[in-house]
Amino acid sequence: MNEISPLLSQYGLWIVFIGMMVEGTTVILLSGVFCHMGILPLEQTIIVAIIGAVAGDQAWFYMGRNYAQKILSKLPSLHKQVTKITPSIHSKANWFAVSSRFVYGGAIAFPLVLGMHNYSKKKFAILDLLGVTLASMTGIGIGYFLSDSVERISGDISTIEHLALLIIIVIVTIKLYKSKRA
Repeated sequence: MNEISPLLSQYGLWIVFIGMMVEGTTVILLSGVFCHMGILPLEQTIIVAIIGAVAGDQAWFYMGRNYAQKILSKLPSLHKQVTKITPSIHSKANWFAVSSRFVYGGAIAFPLVLGMHNYSKKKFAILDLLGVTLASMTGIGIGYFLSDSVERISGDISTIEHLALLIIIVIVTIKLYKSKRA
């Protein structure tokens, strides 16, 4: 961890921003761990996570509005998720706008579907900001406090850091492999 700490200190907030634009579940939890370790500043990390998530959600929303059919034809797994939630989109649209960051895969699928169904831009922006703020604060908090608990149990978090890094590498590798196969 000593080798990557300077890198995370220098580029960590950019990593949080970009990670939150895409999906963010792993990024947000690990951000909390790195905040607890003093590598990332807590308040700035929360703000950057919110901005990154909102930027990503807005991008997916507008892609759904303008390019949904092309996107879905090229991403069969996403098309499957979208097809599942389409029937209930009208009755639960507000819930989708708020909860996208709390449901795995929802950060991409929900904004895309809402945009595709011409959901109100203004309503989406407001409800998405609310949901993203809650999810970012909750996720960072969970990572922060779990890090504290693990440190108390283990006495030394460096082994957990290596495990977290390994998990990140495995997740990224799997996602890259899946995206190349799709």
